[in-house]
Amino acid sequence: MKPKAVCTLAFVAMVAALFVTFTSTAQLSTASGSTPVNPGSLNATTTILNPGVVSWIHFGDLLITTENQQNYTDFKSIINCVNRYLKNGVNFALLPGDNAYDNTESEYKLIKQATDELQVPLYAILGGRDHKGGTVLYNKYLEPVNYQSFSADRYHFVFLDVMSGISDAQNSWLINDLDLAAKAGLKSVIFMHSYTQVSELQDVIRRDKVIMVEAGYTHFNDVCNDGYTIYATTRSTGLVSEGPVGFSVSNLDNGVVSWKFKEIGSWPFVMITYPADKLLMIGGSQVIKDTVDIRAKVWDDKGITSAIMQIDGGQAVPMDRIGQTQMWSAHFDATKVSDGDHRINVKVMGVGGNTDQDVITVTVNQTGSVPQAPRPFGPQGNSVGAYSEKGLLGTHTTTSGFPEKAVKDVKH
Repeated sequence: MKPKAVCTLAFVAMVAALFVTFTSTAQLSTASGSTPVNPGSLNATTTILNPGVVSWIHFGDLLITTENQQNYTDFKSIINCVNRYLKNGVNFALLPGDNAYDNTESEYKLIKQATDELQVPLYAILGGRDHKGGTVLYNKYLEPVNYQSFSADRYHFVFLDVMSGISDAQNSWLINDLDLAAKAGLKSVIFMHSYTQVSELQDVIRRDKVIMVEAGYTHFNDVCNDGYTIYATTRSTGLVSEGPVGFSVSNLDNGVVSWKFKEIGSWPFVMITYPADKLLMIGGSQVIKDTVDIRAKVWDDKGITSAIMQIDGGQAVPMDRIGQTQMWSAHFDATKVSDGDHRINVKVMGVGGNTDQDVITVTVNQTGSVPQAPRPFGPQGNSVGAYSEKGLLGTHTTTSGFPEKAVKDVKH
């Protein structure tokens, strides 16, 4: 199927249609068109054959200064990884703000030089450092607009500028944009540099059932769940405050959110995209009952020779590839296990012999739902904590402001 996307402007629809996977019937507003940072990537990226699943990459705050610094080398290495292993299996990539350390033209030129090589559509948002002295250079070399949106498949993606406060104009646009998406039956995701302003958006996030808010700023990995919305941050590429450099991948599969951090290293890479991990269930109804398909998405440049699934460490069940996609599936008869939590493990082997695995814990309940304890709105106090299989070290937890344990000498 030829990818399509829907926006109000014909130009936006024409550009976005080259990389999204399904047609939506919604007519949605944009700030000034959702053209990626690197429009040439739309010709370099082939059709993404993963109907029903939308995936994206989060690079982490770059904080680029000069060409000879490690963070610039790491950024180029990640781009090479994406081009080799991921370009045909992700819909877009994100730069989450604080892209240039001192907001100088030489820094933005370096970023532009690197992103021109990326073969995946790239979107950027403003961080505090990108506001330093004005946004002229950011608008010239990265995004010409400071906020925008587009739709892909059953989902709507919004990119906000929150570091100078949410202006009345942006707020009015956002309310209208999310309301239209919700009326069209689309589930929305919001990208912002910092969670600092999220409390200002509580009404619209809850009213329009925003399923995910993704940010940078913290310099560490953290995932939070307030029962209605998943919040995720990815460690920075520059000034990392924990662990090795890498990037995160997020997926949306039938309304289920999955998130995992990938270090620069060996491949393949696998993520279970459906059903929902217990820690990432939203709404209380993403439990398992009857028989469901366990689905996983796999990235590799050489191909996959096998994929197996295990429930609670039991018998290995072969998974089947779904057509010519990167998706694999296996049936799980939940009536044969007790109500409660069960561990699902998916292991894949690449053509070269390397393996990778992913695990989640699912909740089985034959009534189809479980009551959820009330939680405060937003990320604060709702971190899932350490989850080593997902790259969450639990050394920090997200708050609405800058974390105490993060890098001290960075002023955002």
